Amino acid sequence: MTYTKLKQLYIEVKDHTDLTYKSIPFFVKIIREIKVELLKITVEQGEQLSRDISYATRLINITEREDLNNIQNYPDEIPKYLGRVRNTVISNLSFVNK
Repeated sequence: MTYTKLKQLYIEVKDHTDLTYKSIPFFVKIIREIKVELLKITVEQGEQLSRDISYATRLINITEREDLNNIQNYPDEIPKYLGRVRNTVISNLSFVNK
């Protein structure tokens, strides 16, 4: 199965190195798009859901909840939280390159 849209989003995140306040909207948009694509794939695969998709979906949801949604509470640590989001996406969507 090819993950064309996920691969495109993965590359966008991998190439995006700005982890400042200005990047928050980028990461919010990208995470939302990734979640939509993962949901589409989940529905498409049904019971044959791969471990990669299941694991990535779970971790993307966790990072959105714990890192992206709490970022406003810690303005001094924005680069740290955006770095976590970026690293989570890069490490958990690496299967799109297979």
